[in-house]
Amino acid sequence: MKSARLNAHRSLSQTVLRFLAGRTARVLVILAAAAWVFWPALRGTWLWDDGLEVAKNPLVHGSGGWWKAWVAPYGMDYLPLKSTLQWIEWHLWGDHVFGYHVANLALHVCGALLLWRLLEKLGARLPWIGGLLFAIHPMAVESVAWISEFKNTLSFPAILLAMSHYVDWDTDPSAPQGSRSYVLSLLWFGVAMLCKTSVVLFPLILLVFAWWRRGRIGMADLRAAAPFFAVSLALGLIALRFQWERAMGLPGTPGRWMPMWGQAGWSVLAYLRSCVFPMGLAPVYAPFHLSLPGALPWLVIGAVLAFFWTRRKGWGRHALLGSGWFLIHLIPVIGLVPIAYMRVSPRADHLAYLSLAAVAGGAAAVFGALWGRARAMPSMARPVLAFAAAAACLALAAGSRAYATLFRDEGAFWGAAAEREPGAWLARSNRGRILLEEGHPESARAELLEAARLEPASAEVRANLGAALDRLGRPDEAIGEYRRAVQLEPGFAGGHYDLGRALLLSGRTKEAADELRTALRIDPGYAAAHNNLGLALERLGRPDEAIGEFRVALRADPDLREAHLNIGNAFFRLGRAEDAVGEYRAALRQDPHYDAAHRNLAIALESLGRMDEARVEHEAAAAAGAR
Repeated sequence: MKSARLNAHRSLSQTVLRFLAGRTARVLVILAAAAWVFWPALRGTWLWDDGLEVAKNPLVHGSGGWWKAWVAPYGMDYLPLKSTLQWIEWHLWGDHVFGYHVANLALHVCGALLLWRLLEKLGARLPWIGGLLFAIHPMAVESVAWISEFKNTLSFPAILLAMSHYVDWDTDPSAPQGSRSYVLSLLWFGVAMLCKTSVVLFPLILLVFAWWRRGRIGMADLRAAAPFFAVSLALGLIALRFQWERAMGLPGTPGRWMPMWGQAGWSVLAYLRSCVFPMGLAPVYAPFHLSLPGALPWLVIGAVLAFFWTRRKGWGRHALLGSGWFLIHLIPVIGLVPIAYMRVSPRADHLAYLSLAAVAGGAAAVFGALWGRARAMPSMARPVLAFAAAAACLALAAGSRAYATLFRDEGAFWGAAAEREPGAWLARSNRGRILLEEGHPESARAELLEAARLEPASAEVRANLGAALDRLGRPDEAIGEYRRAVQLEPGFAGGHYDLGRALLLSGRTKEAADELRTALRIDPGYAAAHNNLGLALERLGRPDEAIGEFRVALRADPDLREAHLNIGNAFFRLGRAEDAVGEYRAALRQDPHYDAAHRNLAIALESLGRMDEARVEHEAAAAAGAR
């Protein structure tokens, strides 16, 4: 009996060990690790340009947005498939951010599993380690925890599928160029390009892969890559046109086709350092201000590649394949071609999301080689190696989880950015804006003055500084900053609006109306500008035009309670008290605790002799004001 129980225990232990060593258990490990890492960010808020991408994107909200993204895109990039899928997301979960975060996480995990599969096809030992490292790496946090980087998590699985199908085709000598695997590879590459254009140089990776397999690049390889180059050229030129026409006019955006090679080279080394030692990561980074020669990083990169080349008969061949994936995916985003992001930061973690796969895969390959050699070592070699690997993974996951926590709200996000990169003007500017929103105008002013010192040519910084001065009761200085903002960027609708509003509050009504009209010429759908222009027109003795502007404001933003209040006020002054009552009640339907609407409604009801109703509204106004 005892022997039977012992055999049963051994059988159970062997079953458990086989399960833990199996594919299902490893998939569950990756899923659980990724969920644990990103859980703090899943209920985060809209951040940074999430409004431009989703929350305030008229294309995403409109009923025809799913097809307009292809023929009349909105924004600085032509990414129609990504925009169509965002349209679907908006109509699934609207402004509930949890759904967007879950979608990003699901795509990220899918990418990690596909990376595992690709590494397996390339013959890497323990390829699942590569998938795990990618899933939990701190350099992936920005792409997953930030809703706007949906394009990253969407394009990565697509480009991995393109590569995986190409490997299948290339390793089957009987498969013609028109075979299923080849066609699927080309189609998935097109999908990736329509989600994020930075995959544009993928055809070069196919040539590097051909060299890695056969030690040369033949005419057959060039013919196989030609359709990929055609797709890359066509969609790449469209992307360049959008960046050039819609983004390159923005102040601070690099205006030359070939920015400083030194800045780009240092960015490559910085990305590599962050992938290998992911410490001190931040949402934005300060430019490099180094006395070292700009050619130095490129000499270092060239020397490393040359060293790998000398070892190409052995491990160097694999190192060159990984280096090719890493560098080729970075070339479009390090400043060698113009992109709008360069106006705010020389690099960003999310720009290295695809390149991170090479580092994760390389680490898995190194660990796999060490694991294989450990068989010939003392019996404790493998347990020690496994413990070291587990400790490294736990450290990465803990670091990623702590970083993901910063993406829960804008205060934590920009506060950490300014602390980690005090030389990044955008971080200081946005922390100043957050401090202003939190009711700390003096602290905000200090941050914004530093941001203006770091980037004197930023209209955004000047406008934020003007808002802080406005809140501090220094209207003349505020108006001066708003004027600087619109001088720096004449097409800055928000700057013209801020200047117009400040002039209106200062009693300079005619100038205010001119600035607000300028804001509306730039952005005809600017609801707040229509509302304030209505106030200016009313003060200029043109009440009918004023009411028209208030109504346009409501069409642009049906939830703008102030517009209903202002229409009510205009009606009351015109002697139309009954109409005024209707507008005040409309404002209260939007916000039952709107004390100004309760108070004005009470006055209008008194003028109509409805004293009991007026008394109720006076009490409601007092209660709302005390909240």
